[in-house]
Amino acid sequence: MKEKLIAELQKFGYPVFLQGSLNPAQNYPDSFITFWTDDVLDGSHYDNDIKSFVWDFSVIFYSQNPLLVDSKSLEIRNALKAAGFIPQGKGRDVPSDETTHTGWQQDFYFIEY
Repeated sequence: MKEKLIAELQKFGYPVFLQGSLNPAQNYPDSFITFWTDDVLDGSHYDNDIKSFVWDFSVIFYSQNPLLVDSKSLEIRNALKAAGFIPQGKGRDVPSDETTHTGWQQDFYFIEY
């Protein structure tokens, strides 16, 4: 499922990173996307076996441009929803390690059968 998420995020043309993996000695890109797998839970059971998993992802879009953070995050939400990811609300502001950047975090479920 991570591969599916990454493939969808790469369609936006921004660098995609695992959250927390950017090198602190290098400058941040002007805009970029990070993701994190929060959890993978059993989704359903039948006959003493797991029949599905619920993947829980966080996706964050960071940028130096706060207007882009707003508009691109909505585009990401709509695209992931169309690709089968289930948005969990509309998201929230997140701080950045760099004062030049702001971010917007959104959470998504994906059910794997």
